[in-house]
Amino acid sequence: MTTSRHAFRLAAPLRRAFLLALALSPIAASTHEYYSLDFTLIHPWADPTPEGELASAPIYFKMENVSRKDRLIRASTPYAETVEFRGGDEASAPRLEAIDIAPADQLDFGKDQPHMVLRNLKVPLQWGRSYQMTVVFEKAGALQVMVSVGAH
Repeated sequence: MTTSRHAFRLAAPLRRAFLLALALSPIAASTHEYYSLDFTLIHPWADPTPEGELASAPIYFKMENVSRKDRLIRASTPYAETVEFRGGDEASAPRLEAIDIAPADQLDFGKDQPHMVLRNLKVPLQWGRSYQMTVVFEKAGALQVMVSVGAH
């Protein structure tokens, strides 16, 4: 009986190591990739918002393997009243009607680039959490994505 208990105690650290390796594997990383016939949307992310700050939160992302022109025309989430498109991070950056997507190997919609902004948050965005969002493209249609907070 002591042998099986000893084996069980040794198995617990091995299980934890296996789960950690699985979490860090390419399989887990692919959960932040969203596919269309014409592109791959990579890892939408946001910074955490300060506690009690519900005004806005920028959402950044990348796209890869874009094979034809498209436009990001709408986005929504249950966690904010509206989602708007901005031309950059500065307060003077223009509000955009849509975000144009051009064929390219990789496009970056990061800081100081066109991106989405959640307005009038219903909850603060917490580090380590993910939040559901629907993004709608003119040609590709709607994609359901998860926005990761703090992991970028």
